[in-house]
Amino acid sequence: MTKPATQPAETTKEPGPVRTCLGCGKKQLKTLLHRLVLDDRHQPLLDRPQTAPGRGAYLCGPGCLTAAIKKKAFHRAFKKALATGGGTLDTTTLEADLQTKR
Repeated sequence: MTKPATQPAETTKEPGPVRTCLGCGKKQLKTLLHRLVLDDRHQPLLDRPQTAPGRGAYLCGPGCLTAAIKKKAFHRAFKKALATGGGTLDTTTLEADLQTKR
């Protein structure tokens, strides 16, 4: 008696690229996350259409912003010094933008 051939498990392809949130580390579809880029003053800002040039980083929402700041994840994600102008990271505008609906 021969054993039936085992077939490889079907892989389910996700409908788009997956990115990791800076704050919580959860992996989600890129379209479900908020993309951040650095402006000319090296401050993170929201890129709603997700089309700005340069390196991007992703957040789930406002709660993950606090976690990302606490973990100093922006410095690692953007691979450069942030806020070179004033020496501090200004996230008040970014926090307000994340509070508003897409």
